[in-house]
Parts: sequence; C-alpha cells; structure tokens
Amino acid sequence: MHHLQKVKNDIVRGLHDYMGMPIVPTDTAGRKPNYPYMAYKITTPYEGNTFSLADEAVPSENPKYDYDIKVTRKEQPHFTLSMSAYSDDEDKARDTAQQAADWFKFIGYHYFVTCNIVVISTTNVTDRTQQLVDDYERRYGFDVRIRAARSISKRIEGMETFNFDSTINNPHPATQ
Repeated sequence: MHHLQKVKNDIVRGLHDYMGMPIVPTDTAGRKPNYPYMAYKITTPYEGNTFSLADEAVPSENPKYDYDIKVTRKEQPHFTLSMSAYSDDEDKARDTAQQAADWFKFIGYHYFVTCNIVVISTTNVTDRTQQLVDDYERRYGFDVRIRAARSISKRIEGMETFNFDSTINNPHPATQ
C-alpha cells in the first residue's frame, strides 16, 4: 500500500472511532451519508524532501557472501488535509468541526504516536457553508498539516574482491 494511502486510512479510522460518524472523501460521486458527517480532502499530497541515509551490514541472501549492505532512506514528508463537517444545522456543523479539530490538536495524540504520525499544525475552524439550490448546507472546517515517517530500503549485494586499475585512460592527452 502506498505510504500516503496508509496514513490517510489510519487518520480516517482513528477519527471515525473517536467521532462515531462517517468520515468520507470530499470529491466522490454518489449518495452522501446522513448528517452530520465529516469529509476530507488531501490538498497538498507531498511536501518536503528532508531525508537521511543509513547503511547497515545484513546477512547476505547469496551463499557466496557473508554480508550485503542495506541502504535505508528515512524521510518525514508532510501533507495538508482539509477537513469539513457537514450538517443541516449550523451549530451541529460548527461543534462537529471543533470536536474533530480538538482530536487532531490534542485528544488523538497517543493514537497518532502509534501510527508514526505527527500533527504539525491545525488551523482555526471556519465557516464553509454552501448554498444548495434553495437551501444551505452547513459546513465548518479546518486544515491540518500532517507529517508521517517513511523509509525505503534497498539491498546491495556484497563483493568478494575488486581490483583497482591504477592507470587512467585519458581520451584527450593534450589536456594533461
């Protein structure tokens, strides 16, 4: 499973368990859940490129070698998630959005730790109400920036011997 997909699934599962209501993607066709519900959209899927590399000797998969080198790239990309509470009642939409924001800011902290997720920041809850033909759909929402640890590894097979040639072949002798 793609890293962002796993992080998104962890967040949706945790928020659903806390809120006890549907948490659905914003941009989906089809029937909407009954009010109230939360919707999310990943507005910035991958920000940041800070990383570190680590090498370690690991037992070789090739019987000719004792060890291979495992190279691991560790990074902590972040992304922005836009959250909105939907309701036909303004107070319910606002209170639902605030409850979800509180989960991201503080209540869900230990859950996030178990998922290797860090909440970087949460914006204030704001009115996002939309007019629908002859009525209004009450929406209140906020944005949250998330950072999640990610690592990718590759194995480099060991070498028995390697001979270095001490002569340098220069195709342009005049430049020496």
